[in-house]
Amino acid sequence: MYSLYHALLAQHPRQLTALRCAPSTIAQLHSYFEEVVLENNLGALVIESLPTNEERSAREVMRIRNLVHAARNVFLVVTQDDTFSKLISTRGQEDKQAVLLERIETDEVHERFLVIADARFSALLASTTNADDTSDDAGDMVVWTFEPDIVYSALEYLMARVTAEHSLHATSFTKAVRASMPKATSLQLTLGVTTKLARLLQEQAEREIAVNRIATAIRNSLELDSVLLTAANEVRRALNVTCCAVQVEGDLVGSTMIKYQFRPEAEISQETKNKLLYDIETVRIQLPHPPKTWVIDADTPHDESVCTQAAVPLVFQGRFVGLLLVQSDDAARVWAYNELLLLHTVADQLTVAVNQAHMFAQMAQQALTDGLTGCYNRRSFDMHLEQNLALAIRMGQPVSLIMMDLDNFKLINDRAGHDIGDVALRILAESLRAELRAVDTAARYGGDEFAVILPQAGPEGALVVAERLRKRIAETEVPGFGFMTASFGLATFPIHATSRDTLVVAADRALYSSKNNGRNRVSLPAEEIGGFEPLTDVHLTDAPLIDTLLTEIPAT
Repeated sequence: MYSLYHALLAQHPRQLTALRCAPSTIAQLHSYFEEVVLENNLGALVIESLPTNEERSAREVMRIRNLVHAARNVFLVVTQDDTFSKLISTRGQEDKQAVLLERIETDEVHERFLVIADARFSALLASTTNADDTSDDAGDMVVWTFEPDIVYSALEYLMARVTAEHSLHATSFTKAVRASMPKATSLQLTLGVTTKLARLLQEQAEREIAVNRIATAIRNSLELDSVLLTAANEVRRALNVTCCAVQVEGDLVGSTMIKYQFRPEAEISQETKNKLLYDIETVRIQLPHPPKTWVIDADTPHDESVCTQAAVPLVFQGRFVGLLLVQSDDAARVWAYNELLLLHTVADQLTVAVNQAHMFAQMAQQALTDGLTGCYNRRSFDMHLEQNLALAIRMGQPVSLIMMDLDNFKLINDRAGHDIGDVALRILAESLRAELRAVDTAARYGGDEFAVILPQAGPEGALVVAERLRKRIAETEVPGFGFMTASFGLATFPIHATSRDTLVVAADRALYSSKNNGRNRVSLPAEEIGGFEPLTDVHLTDAPLIDTLLTEIPAT
């Protein structure tokens, strides 16, 4: 089918310039053109082709009804399934009603247009979507003009098309066109539309900048709280709202996180913050299932105590992971389609950010833990030991280190197989987790050797812990093999060592002492390994280095 858009470009190639616009922008342009008729009560001829939609909002229905009431003649090109077909067909008892022309579309081209013709004002807006253009950011090609000559060309084309496709309405359509022949365009009316178009393009540019800034924050930072704050601030500024809040929750983030930004000049009290948190929870509870956009504005019946607000859920692979909420103190505000589209775009970006943060946390966890036992690995052990020693120097407290490994582990692998050997290592790791404190660190040092860091524990306390572990392991049966035992060696900083390396050496020598003296026992370092001067006396001048370590080493 040869659309109105193509016909006009073929007939007026020098006077019309086609632009690519997002469907939301084209919908807003249609609204601006219609407002000329509504605001000026313009008794014009209005011909509009609407995109197919089986469900129409109350706002759309009221807009068309007001347009029918204000204009002299209204012709709507819609499909039979469209809600407008049913609504308008029941209005025969009224003085004025729209004439419905059934849309006939092909698989190749989908068009939308609006033609306004009057002696004082004429306008044309036509767009088309090619079915072959499937890219997400392709948009639609659109032309618009206020030139009476081009509008007249559009009317001639439409008269021929109505005659061919809707012969029953051909006479009434031609009569309506003759009664509203475009003659001249009011500069005042045209200027009003042009001003709105300029403002729309400016707002569109500001929102695109906001989206780009959020995307940049997501690319440049793996800190989820920083990304959420940036998103809340950019959305609040782009939509000029009182506040914007982002809530994320669920397994992907581990716990609920809420970040918000208020208008800079607003005075924010604790009561205001508490109310926002209450509103977030209220919206969260009242969201439909599956989650959909939540809107309260001047067009939505609501309790007067509830402020104007809109919320878009964050959904990842069908799971709810949070929501994006904006609130306005303007009770007369109506959330425009473009504004809701921005919220959806940002919500999609934040969903990606949440998943990205989750994946990074998983990779970080995998990089620092042993895949078989779930304990920390050697690299993580070194970091934790460095951190605990730095804190011990600062606080003047001891740190004990236990080195241990299973006795005759090779025998388990040889007799029962490596799978049973892996089971034995996992059982050992479970025993460590069950007996240790939350502040203690258990790590797989290598093979069947494990290390345990006990902050704020002297030799006596460390001996109690090591003996408790030895007894628990000795009483634990490995399925498919039998009972196993482990040998232990421990050393305490600063009693047995003055540095990280010497502490590890001291504990390791104590472990070999247990091995050489019959296994299944706990040993302290030999006398020749001890006797070091207290570190508090030796390294007192190294306080700046210690401060650096405390700053650079990640907390457990």
